[in-house]
Amino acid sequence: MVKRSLVAAVAAVLVLAGSRGESAAAAPAFCAATPVAVAHRGGTERAVENTVGAFTAAGDAGVDIWELDVRFDSRGTPVVLHDSTVDRVSPRSGPIDGLDAGGGIPTDDGQRIATLREVYELAGRYRAEVLTELKVVPTAEQWATVAGQIDATIGRGAVTLMSFDRTVVAEAADRIPGTRRALIHALGYLSPEQIRQYGDVFNKQHTAISQSRAEEWHAAGIHLLAWTVDQEADWERLAAWPIDGFVTNRPIEYERWSAARCGTG
Repeated sequence: MVKRSLVAAVAAVLVLAGSRGESAAAAPAFCAATPVAVAHRGGTERAVENTVGAFTAAGDAGVDIWELDVRFDSRGTPVVLHDSTVDRVSPRSGPIDGLDAGGGIPTDDGQRIATLREVYELAGRYRAEVLTELKVVPTAEQWATVAGQIDATIGRGAVTLMSFDRTVVAEAADRIPGTRRALIHALGYLSPEQIRQYGDVFNKQHTAISQSRAEEWHAAGIHLLAWTVDQEADWERLAAWPIDGFVTNRPIEYERWSAARCGTG
């Protein structure tokens, strides 16, 4: 399957919007504008989430949009970790902000919890875009550290800063200009005007997306991502709507499935 950036995916969605009135004998709607795969915490089909191994697996499979989570250790180093503690992914335990990742915190599969810089450097080798979810409100010093690591590795154009916390997303515009911003949202509805206060990318829980909402957001120029889309039935159903990307725990399988579904594999 041809790899596409998030930006390129938007152009493909326009093809879908213009093809809805065409004959059913044409290519399936799914194939007219296949949503891109976004590797949720990496290729977790093959390695512990948010590790170098997981992102390497995604990159090797041709998935070049990655999603990861950022927290800070006791020294203020940005690390790639979803939970506030290391307990779920490591034989060690305790809150990450009380641990020093510099010595290497092991993961359950024999790797170690990755630093943000390590994953950004890896993304540079794969020319991947990185959706970077900030799990806490950074201090001024922590913002500066993240900005420096982006600039030293993949560059601001390859990074989208995201959060459920609207304060964080709004602050990102001033702290690290030149990156894209995305609001992550669960249940309920936000108008295009509300979304655009926080950037032009909207990462929405897939069960709260309807076709009419997707069409409204798309018409307003909002790049819509759906999370977390892991089942084939949902891939098939949601891909007929103007959705730009699927944030999925099965990115490698989704790439294979969509390629086979559309005869491009």
